[in-house]
Amino acid sequence: MKNRILIFSIAVLAASSLFLSSCKDDEPKTTKVYGTITLDNTDKWATWQDSGVVEVTIFPAFSLDPPAGWGAIPDGFFGSGVPGGTFAIGAPYNSQNPVVLTYKAGQTKYDYEIEVEPGTYSALAIGFRNNSVSDPSLKTATLGCYWDNETTVSHGVVIKADVGGGNIMTFFDYPAPATVDVKTGEQKELNFKADFGFVELWYQ
Repeated sequence: MKNRILIFSIAVLAASSLFLSSCKDDEPKTTKVYGTITLDNTDKWATWQDSGVVEVTIFPAFSLDPPAGWGAIPDGFFGSGVPGGTFAIGAPYNSQNPVVLTYKAGQTKYDYEIEVEPGTYSALAIGFRNNSVSDPSLKTATLGCYWDNETTVSHGVVIKADVGGGNIMTFFDYPAPATVDVKTGEQKELNFKADFGFVELWYQ
């Protein structure tokens, strides 16, 4: 009788363990993007580290109405005669909880991870937010963005300005960020390069 009870107990435990394991396997994985950013000119970060923070952010789908995300802005969108360009016109998806990177002497590769909802995102980028700049359009220097090329840096922006008399000058002209589509439960690895040296061009 004791042997029967023991065998029955073992069978119940085995079945319970199998059921729990099956349930665990069925649970959806966290949807996220993650990867490694290779950062050039980190020696310049050493001199700027007390002036601001380095953040990794992802932007929602691009839209002109209402303004959101990162994309191509047509000429005249912000007013008659105002040139367009390619840049962010809305806050990052994770603006309330950005990934903040910490400077480490000699380190050139930094890992990041961002939990996201399934959907389409217009840009994944790393930027330096300067504490001394109040203008929101100038505050962040984009050190780099994901654009389907792991070996070459793109800052993802096209910036133009009227320098007088209707003469339009292009100050920055970089390939646009790649659109990122994330499926339910997907763990999407996105690696890209960035360059801290861009701060010296952006804030000059």
